[in-house]
Amino acid sequence: MRTITALCAAIACLIAAPSALAATGPQTETESSGAVTATLTYTMKSDYEAADLHLVITRNGVPATLEGGPNPNAGCGEGCDIAIPIGALSSPGHRVHSITLTDLDGNGEVEVIVDTYTGGAHCCSVSAIYGWDAATNQYRHLVRFWGDPGYRLEHLSGAPGRELVSADPRFAYRFCAYACSAMPVLVYRYQDFKLVDVTKDFPLQMRRQDRQLQKTIKRLARSKANRFAVRGLYPALCANLYRLGHGASCRAQLQSALRRGWLAQAPGDKDAHWPGGKHYIAVLQRTLAKYGYR
Repeated sequence: MRTITALCAAIACLIAAPSALAATGPQTETESSGAVTATLTYTMKSDYEAADLHLVITRNGVPATLEGGPNPNAGCGEGCDIAIPIGALSSPGHRVHSITLTDLDGNGEVEVIVDTYTGGAHCCSVSAIYGWDAATNQYRHLVRFWGDPGYRLEHLSGAPGRELVSADPRFAYRFCAYACSAMPVLVYRYQDFKLVDVTKDFPLQMRRQDRQLQKTIKRLARSKANRFAVRGLYPALCANLYRLGHGASCRAQLQSALRRGWLAQAPGDKDAHWPGGKHYIAVLQRTLAKYGYR
């Protein structure tokens, strides 16, 4: 019998965490692009604990000033103090890079991205992004806590630069177990040293996700044993529909699913603490409003 975990994990846009165990001891990673070189040093205290993260960025061989200091995760908050640079989880034949040098905003100046991972079954990806500010002669610094979904770099707009594609982690566990929690796509662009949500500029990404969600909902709904997972997929579907200006379609699909019994909780449902039936629709609509989707 096929597993719901495999089906729903794919829908949720999960970027899988590296599976290899890290080697303990001092580590050094270096990446270069043109005149810019970034070197990250750290010490692995255990498989899932790193210490003494220290980043140096040089321009033409001269160390640059880093806003916030040399620790990439400075300011991230609780949980990031022991985060592992993902390069520490490289294995023979499968190298993982903690540092990425790429021109995110298309201005001809590469940004430095340092990626770390907090560990755990479903959490959490963290990125520190450094952008050169000629006005202050330093690298500006931001930290993005991605949660479970992580991100990927893509060229979506056709313009210079790259977008960071992720998903909304607030939907994980909200209506179903993580394995069947679909998370609506999010697209960010690096602008003026900040990450700006530009998802609405890319309706194709939302429509593509909704097509897959609708196919999976219909497939799961055929079996009563799998139907519980449907409740984890409609939230992302509806979030996209509202952003696309099709909230009426969301409401119609939810009412249709209710009539067909797809949203009902089975007797003795061990996951009964998640809403079902009419209550499910009410909670979903309130959640979408709370999260800014409607």
